[in-house]
Amino acid sequence: MSGTESVARTVAIIGAGTMGRRIAYGCAARGVRARLYDISEEALAGALVAVRALLETADEGDGPGATHGLVEACRDLDECVREADWVIETVHEDLELKRVVLGRIGAAAPAAAFIASNTSSLPGSWLAESTGRPGRFTNMNFGPPEDLKVEVMGHPGTDPATIAAAKRFLRRLGLVPIVARREIQGYPTNRIWRAVKKESLHLIAGGYLSAEEIDRAWMLDWGTPIGPCGVMDVVGLDIVRAIENVYYKASGDPSDKPPDFLDRMVERGELGVKSGKGFYTYPSPAFEREGWLTTSDD
Repeated sequence: MSGTESVARTVAIIGAGTMGRRIAYGCAARGVRARLYDISEEALAGALVAVRALLETADEGDGPGATHGLVEACRDLDECVREADWVIETVHEDLELKRVVLGRIGAAAPAAAFIASNTSSLPGSWLAESTGRPGRFTNMNFGPPEDLKVEVMGHPGTDPATIAAAKRFLRRLGLVPIVARREIQGYPTNRIWRAVKKESLHLIAGGYLSAEEIDRAWMLDWGTPIGPCGVMDVVGLDIVRAIENVYYKASGDPSDKPPDFLDRMVERGELGVKSGKGFYTYPSPAFEREGWLTTSDD
């Protein structure tokens, strides 16, 4: 690797949950070696199965297993990041946990490696010093595999060369970097989604509309195949709650506090797609059924 002009050949992903798997798949599908680490052996094994299943589609026409060798599981964090050009942290949305993990990454990764956090709500300025290389640290917020957009948000100490390297890396993966001009909690365009999410939760909590009514109206208005509550199910309702709690702790505004019904859903294990039940049941949620869109709840 030759500093900021290098091409990303190896990406270490710390955290093998929904987003870690998505990033690993995106890398391997584009010929970039992906190394996954998670403290949970079960999560790591499940991630490897899930990513390789996704790669089956990418391998069509190239022979079986063409991209499988590009993703591997690591059972030691230091070993995972040792040869990385980029290290992407995707652990739970917890400030202190992320600081600890980023500290370990910074201590073990090559001096020339760039480090990114996939955090949804924590500004990079809250995290950067933990890495020991704040100039080479930025936030990058990935979406689901079909989403081409990735928000990139540096902090006041991020080197411009780091942002340039992030843009090159994301374009290498066939993605579209949207670069924030200034740091703001939650990323600029992600805050637009957050406003929709927050208001949807408020309407459900207040008994104004059901999750299905909100989604049906949204899908009819905007012509999308999924509504806000369906998207929250994809993200994971535990993640949604954690993100809302970050905003609430930062602002102290009671309107930012996640509603009680969301707490109860998470406590019951109704986390969305990953648990089989959230606002909808999975697989085959109601909004995918023929005729559902034009059928009123009455």
